[in-house]
Amino acid sequence: MGNDNGQVMTMRYMRAGLIATVIVVLTAAPFKGHADEGFSFVWMSDTQYYAKDYPEILMSQMNWILKNRSTQRHSYLVHTGDLVHNPNQFAQWERNHIAFSKLDQQGFAYGLLPGNHDFKQEEGLQPYYRFFGEHRFKEKPFYKGAFLDNCGHYDEAGGRLFVYMGWCSAGKKELDWMNTVLKENQDKEAVLAVHDYLTFRGTRSYNGEKIYRQVVVPNPNVKLVLSGHYYGEAAKTDRPQEGRIVHQLMANYQGFPQGGGGYMKVIQWRQDELVVRTYSPYLNKEREKPYTLKYK
Repeated sequence: MGNDNGQVMTMRYMRAGLIATVIVVLTAAPFKGHADEGFSFVWMSDTQYYAKDYPEILMSQMNWILKNRSTQRHSYLVHTGDLVHNPNQFAQWERNHIAFSKLDQQGFAYGLLPGNHDFKQEEGLQPYYRFFGEHRFKEKPFYKGAFLDNCGHYDEAGGRLFVYMGWCSAGKKELDWMNTVLKENQDKEAVLAVHDYLTFRGTRSYNGEKIYRQVVVPNPNVKLVLSGHYYGEAAKTDRPQEGRIVHQLMANYQGFPQGGGGYMKVIQWRQDELVVRTYSPYLNKEREKPYTLKYK
């Protein structure tokens, strides 16, 4: 009888251990969405004041992303620049490094680019390269190629293509590189992530107009453009060709209390629509009701 009880207890422990292992695996592994099913990604921008004064807000965002990666089908994180406010302040870069390392440690896919505040006047992008250059990403399976040591790059996540280009992104070399990547991957729906594109008025900036005319219009796989830089939020929808819709969004919350209050976008991409949510894990607060952008 004692042996039977021992065997039962052993089986229970083994079953409990197996369940715990499955839970850990499901929590640690990012959702790998496919082009024909919905998946979601998080979008952050201009988080420079968190790195400067409120690192706990940045950490709350990272912790929330990882905690909810399975239940909310998070597949990826996009950051459209201005990681730091003062590029010559090592502590601000180090705080970003610590925060993004949490994603690295759990294998969560993300991409970022340098905004204007990420340039050090006398050294250009040197601090950015040190912390977030190509060396940080080149062994990651989602990272597919770089332009100038990760000033620009492109990733594949959730069956889509994410193409990044940093500040001053409308030069000929930059435009040519983006066009090459998009043409070589024209079978994949694409997102463009740049720092300066749409203004707070919902109009395109000088750089934004060049990118739109020379990259967005001739590449029908571009479905979405994300940008920051200007304070506030804006959206613009264009139909460059018959039957084609391109949504363009700008979001920068740094003018809010505490450098933005931790607000960020969570975008669910379904077959024919985007569902956009604005949420702060730090405040545990929705900024507005989720809204839908249609592609048909």
